[in-house]
Amino acid sequence: MMTFEDALKPIYSDLVRYARALAGSSMQGDDLLQEGLVKAWQSYKHLKEPDSFKFWVMRILKNTWRSQQRKQWFKNLLSLDDVPGEVQQDETPLEEKELVRKCLRTLPLNQRETIILYEIWGMSVEEISEVQKVSKSAIKSRLSRGREKLRNAYNFFEGKEEGDGEESLAKAG
Repeated sequence: MMTFEDALKPIYSDLVRYARALAGSSMQGDDLLQEGLVKAWQSYKHLKEPDSFKFWVMRILKNTWRSQQRKQWFKNLLSLDDVPGEVQQDETPLEEKELVRKCLRTLPLNQRETIILYEIWGMSVEEISEVQKVSKSAIKSRLSRGREKLRNAYNFFEGKEEGDGEESLAKAG
């Protein structure tokens, strides 16, 4: 198998354009590319089909971008920016923030804490595992289950799911 650097050289300019297009600016695109390439480099030894290297790296970039967007969305919704006298940069309506906070309160404490540490504080699965003194797989499970429950609660409170009261929310979660 080729070295990572040798595989990267012929496609680097395509990846730069792709990352910048995803991120919407050169500076953010370059940051995205750097983060994505570090992830790709760390996982390169596990690549099973070297011929698909370009698309594999593009998928990593896309997943990295999605993760950044999700984290930014959570930060915007849950930020404590209701401080008087501060300039608001976030345009998210207060009602939307309150709805997400309400949804978070429906989660069990361990899932809520895990989601906040991961999405808001930007901690890695490994770091959260250390903080909570549980395995990495337990953290991944809490993230997955917590996100699903958040989605169900959000849909419930938005009226997107038929049901009668709290019993439906309990069944949805």
